[in-house]
Amino acid sequence: MLLAVIACLEACGGLELNPLINERRTVHFVLDSSKTVTVLHEMAWFDKSHPSHELRFPAGLYALEAEDADYRYLRSSAPLELTEFHKGGRAENRSLRGGIAIGKIEYRAVPAAGYIDGEEGSRVLVWKLGKEFLAREGSDWKKSF
Repeated sequence: MLLAVIACLEACGGLELNPLINERRTVHFVLDSSKTVTVLHEMAWFDKSHPSHELRFPAGLYALEAEDADYRYLRSSAPLELTEFHKGGRAENRSLRGGIAIGKIEYRAVPAAGYIDGEEGSRVLVWKLGKEFLAREGSDWKKSF
């Protein structure tokens, strides 16, 4: 029995998890210029090894604009770029207002995320950022808090 479980877990190691998400969050707005994230150079995230989607975070200062019980929402001064790749090499690009949501607790299933503006002042998480994003702190991005 134990060998069967181990074999199943090893087979799962090759699965590519989908980072795309569509989670609307109710936030309260907070302006605190002391809490920032600086993206040192443009960062691109792909949904799998043969990508069908890409999210690009522009370089620059991301300032705290809102929070909820789980995340701090830091807005980019420039739009994020979401690209959807289609067969035949065609790509559809969208520029979206948003930024990076950093979890208040580092050890959670989704410690950070890309977000965009939602309706009625809400924010919508659109891209899960995991341990790889956190590991790039200091080399690709830094935070002030």
